[in-house]
Amino acid sequence: MITVLLLSPSLDVTYRVAEVTVGEIHRPREVLRFPGGKGLNLARAATRLGASARVVAPLGGHVGALVSSLAEAAGVAVLAVPVAGETRSCVTVAGDDGRLTEFYESAAPLHPSEVDEIRQAIGGLDGGAGWTALSGSVPTGVPLHELVDMLRARAEAGDRIALDTHGAALDTLVSELRPQLVKVNRFEASELLGVSAPARELATLLRERSGGTVIVTDGAEGSVAVDEDGAWRATLEFRGAFPVGSGDSYLGGLLAVLDRGGSLGEALAVATGAAAANAAIPGAGEFSLEHANDLADRTVVKQL
Repeated sequence: MITVLLLSPSLDVTYRVAEVTVGEIHRPREVLRFPGGKGLNLARAATRLGASARVVAPLGGHVGALVSSLAEAAGVAVLAVPVAGETRSCVTVAGDDGRLTEFYESAAPLHPSEVDEIRQAIGGLDGGAGWTALSGSVPTGVPLHELVDMLRARAEAGDRIALDTHGAALDTLVSELRPQLVKVNRFEASELLGVSAPARELATLLRERSGGTVIVTDGAEGSVAVDEDGAWRATLEFRGAFPVGSGDSYLGGLLAVLDRGGSLGEALAVATGAAAANAAIPGAGEFSLEHANDLADRTVVKQL
C-alpha cells in the first residue's frame, strides 16, 4: 500500500487552445479537469500501474469536494480532512505551438487545529511494509517539527518514507528522518545542497545526508539513482509536449514497483516510461498504460 500525504491539493484545469494572445478572449476546444496536487498525480499514476494508493489531504469548499469526487472516480481512495479554506485551482493553457501558460494558486494556510486533524487522520491509518510519501509543497501553518513527527510515526508503524518536496521542508525532513527514498529534480537538489553539479554528484551528496536511495531527475538527460549498491542512469529517447505532472508520474511508477518488491532497475524503467507517457497527453498524472509499458521497455538503465 502506498500512502500519500498531500498538504497542497488542487483542482487542475487544462484549457487547449490554438494559441494564447494576451488581452484576447479564448474559447478552449477542450477542457480537462483532474484531482491535482503532486500527491494525487502520484497516486493516480501508481494506481494505473497496478498499485494500491490512498491520499490524506486537507480539502475545503466546493472545489475540495470536486477534487475528492474526481479522485475516487479515478480509483484513488481519499481521506479528506475538512478545512475552512477553499481548495485552490491550478490552470494550464496549452497552445498548439507546444507552449504552456500556467496559473497556480497558492495553497490556503492551515490552522493549527486543521494540522492536528491531519495528524490524527494519517496516524489512524494502518501501517506495514508499504510506503508513505510526502509529495508537494508544505503550506503556511504547518510546523516542520509536526510534519517530522507525522512521518516518523508512519515509519515506526512499519512504512518506508519517500520524499518529493523542496526548500526548508526537504532540508529538515532529510536531516531528521533519514528517509528510505528521496526523489528531486536537479534544481531542487542544487538548491538544497548549495552547489551546482552533475546529477550523479548531487545524488551522491544528497545520499550522504539522507542515508537512503536518492534519485535526481534531469529533464532530457534522464535520471540518476544512487543507493548502497552504486549508481544508475535511466534514459529514454522520447519528448512529449505536456510535461506537467511527469515528475509525479515518475515517482508513482517508482513506488508502484518498489512496493511490490521489484528491483531499483525495474523501478527506474517503469518510472521513466510513466513520466514520458504522461508528457504525451494533456493532464498531469494521466497516461495510457500501454504506452507507458512500451516506453518502459525502451528505457535504457545502465550502472555508472
